[in-house]
Amino acid sequence: MSWKLGTSKKSKDAKENGVVSRSVTPIPSRPTTPKPPAALDQQAHLRSGMLTIRIFSGRGLCLAPGVHVPEVIQKALDNPPARRSTSNRESMQRKRLWWLPYVVLEFDNNQVLVDAMGGDLANPVWSYRADFDVSRTSTISVSSYLRTAAAVHSQEDMGNDLLMARVDLTPVLDGHHASDQWYIATAGTGSFHLKIDYRPIRNESLTIDAFDLLKVIGKGSFGKVMQVRKKDTQRIYALKTIRKAHIASRPGEITHILAERTVLALVNNPFIVPLKFSFQNPDKLYLVMSFVNGGELFYHLQREGKFDQDRSRFYAAELLCALEHLHGFNVVYRDLKPENILLDYTGHIALCDFGLCKLNMSETEKTNTFCGTPEYIAPELLESQGYTKTVDWWTLGVLLYEMMTGLPPFYDENVNVMYQRILSDPLQFPSDMPSEARSVMIGLLQRDPARRLGANGGEEIKRHPFFAKYVDWNRLLHKKIQPPFKPSVESVLDVANFDPDFTNEDPQDSVVEDSALSSTVQEQFKGFTYNPANEHLSESVNYGHAMG
Repeated sequence: MSWKLGTSKKSKDAKENGVVSRSVTPIPSRPTTPKPPAALDQQAHLRSGMLTIRIFSGRGLCLAPGVHVPEVIQKALDNPPARRSTSNRESMQRKRLWWLPYVVLEFDNNQVLVDAMGGDLANPVWSYRADFDVSRTSTISVSSYLRTAAAVHSQEDMGNDLLMARVDLTPVLDGHHASDQWYIATAGTGSFHLKIDYRPIRNESLTIDAFDLLKVIGKGSFGKVMQVRKKDTQRIYALKTIRKAHIASRPGEITHILAERTVLALVNNPFIVPLKFSFQNPDKLYLVMSFVNGGELFYHLQREGKFDQDRSRFYAAELLCALEHLHGFNVVYRDLKPENILLDYTGHIALCDFGLCKLNMSETEKTNTFCGTPEYIAPELLESQGYTKTVDWWTLGVLLYEMMTGLPPFYDENVNVMYQRILSDPLQFPSDMPSEARSVMIGLLQRDPARRLGANGGEEIKRHPFFAKYVDWNRLLHKKIQPPFKPSVESVLDVANFDPDFTNEDPQDSVVEDSALSSTVQEQFKGFTYNPANEHLSESVNYGHAMG
């Protein structure tokens, strides 16, 4: 069950648009007793506190050479609306000065869009304060954008707003620390005046009362997902609620949710939706994650049919980093597909839905659980011979093929026929498929896992010419490469990319009646709560449960 169960607004119309939605087909196995991942330094990245970022203004901002200011923006700059009184000025500021650069503040995959209050194109004034909950070490990024005409007029076309300047920095998160200075852009031209203040905080145990419930963004058989606002910091999150009685009544589901929560607490990667907090009461489990609202990759792929090579490579490279990070913790993902990949509103990847992850998968460890999505099932699963981490590289190859052609490589409406094609059909490409793309997909879609590209680790894939000649991996991992596409998202409150069947519902934490669970069942949820302020990860993660 993914946090983004509210799939993008066109997903349910997929068949009419020529793309068929996929559903997960898990077959649970008996729970195992895993050991903590050997690669994990369980305390190194944990922090607890509040990070306050004040952005005052920018100076010297400009578009890259050769990029022209959209005509509608230029007209507004040349002839701004008159401001004849204080009330008019306040009204204009409330409405937003859409022709001036806005800025996106980001920390730990939480993003805040701030419109300008004044100034001019090169020297905008924002005068904004944002408080961020800190649960782990992460970086700050500040990016200024100029809106395009399409975004200004709210047309159906996505925005692809123009990046003017960006700065990335690492805040000091050891003890109280404050700074107030100008930061020179690391991409683009100009600088930003920022005041950054971090204060350690020991939070009280969280409850649902710590959040304002804003919108329903998804529903599933075990609960729902809501867009919420944390009352003290005002940050927007996705809150996933799960009824204990529902998952306790189905074999294997407790292990699924504990595996998902465990993996989310372990990871610290820019391309994976992070867990901020988890808590529980006698009836429900709650997962609090970053709210990512740029839409599923499935929605954008469906809308455009296919992506060009550069855009496909960019997404594949960020996903490669995410999967490599998971493999470093001996975790295999097992369910890569466009529906489980979100875009944030600067255009970067955010991998989500970790319910099918398998823990304690060393380099040679095999598992046998048949699970995943039919179009993405690897041949070794169909042959029931057990599989290793290399199953994720097969799915990466399928995804790359689908992004560049519009359909998975062995697709057939009849699932049994499709499985037979996965096992035996030759891999075929459109005549215009570039040679390097063809080569990397042949390597990733090698049916013999031992010969598959990536069998010796993710670095092997990175060295392939399809990636190596075009990707600076250090810059990519630090999100310093501008995405080739930026979704049109109004603000962090925007839910336009979620199904209105969900968002029109009244958000409420429904009361559970008559669901008294035995102490034996409640004991299985003992390790679910996660709040770095109050407990150590190594104590809070119940390693006695993991899905098969």
